[in-house]
Amino acid sequence: MQAPEAEKRSPWALRLAVSGGLMVLLGVVLISSQSGAISSSMDPRELHHGAYTGEGTFETGALEDTCYRLYQVADEAVMSVELYRVEGFSVVGDALGEKNCLQDFQPMTADDTTMREVASWTLNGSSDYALVVTCESDCSESTGYLMSVNAMQSALFGSTWLVVGFSFCCFGVLTTPLAVIIYYASKPSKAPRVMMVGSDGNLIPITDLNPDHPSFFNQVDQTEDSPPPQAVAPPFADTAEQTQPETYVDGRPEVAAGTMLTTEQVYALMRGDVEGAQERATTQRTNGTKTAEDLVQEAASAAIIASWDEGVPLAEPPSQPQNAAPKGRSPATKPSEQATGAWKDWDEQ
Repeated sequence: MQAPEAEKRSPWALRLAVSGGLMVLLGVVLISSQSGAISSSMDPRELHHGAYTGEGTFETGALEDTCYRLYQVADEAVMSVELYRVEGFSVVGDALGEKNCLQDFQPMTADDTTMREVASWTLNGSSDYALVVTCESDCSESTGYLMSVNAMQSALFGSTWLVVGFSFCCFGVLTTPLAVIIYYASKPSKAPRVMMVGSDGNLIPITDLNPDHPSFFNQVDQTEDSPPPQAVAPPFADTAEQTQPETYVDGRPEVAAGTMLTTEQVYALMRGDVEGAQERATTQRTNGTKTAEDLVQEAASAAIIASWDEGVPLAEPPSQPQNAAPKGRSPATKPSEQATGAWKDWDEQ
């Protein structure tokens, strides 16, 4: 019998980590190969509704999307822009308030040119608008690009390879923490998983499964000095197995100690012979052996008890005077009448 191999971590942690790294690498390669698509869909200089240079009022025409921003190159002079609604050939109303929208989509250029966001608007419907551009300094060479963020979103998701590259990168990033969780969750436990119940009822950890382990084959010798079984608490006390004693108990020590009555003493008390029962108890305490006279007396007592059970009176023994009457009894009462009266009294009680 060979010892089992040591537990190892789950191999899926390494597999997921390698798969995640490969997906991230493949996604980066695909995105890098689509730099032209990124530039054409996320660069305001290439994808814009209109470009406006210097100060002045510029008609934008109909704006049909809901989210628009005005960008300019960060190195150029800062432009201040306001958007007005146009009805016919004139500007009406107040300037529209600025409101940010679709913050997850930001411009990106292929030549790493930094673009500054000048203004942002959220429109409720299609209409004609006009831009009023002012500058604190000379901005005759500064250009602002009005870009529809909705158009940027549509162009970005319209490129198949860009979507595939972004998907690979997202799956790879999500797989890496999952691999870390599985790696730490599959850590083998140092505690033994195999337990054995000992002779005292306690669990014993088994760390070395081999034929020479003493806990498997060495049994505890059961001797006569083994501890007594534990008591069973109620309500299952009556279901516990009771061990019967191997030696016969006749009750002689209890009779000699005066804590138990013999059959002869019980019958003597039934006859009302208290003195005879006491004498017999005293004799049994002082002398454990019976003499011939005791045996004769016991036989006579047994015969008298049998005659009582059958209802037939026995003759008085010759040694006993005919005229003498036992203590506590009337001399004029005959044995048959005495026996009949005793049974009558016993039945009435």
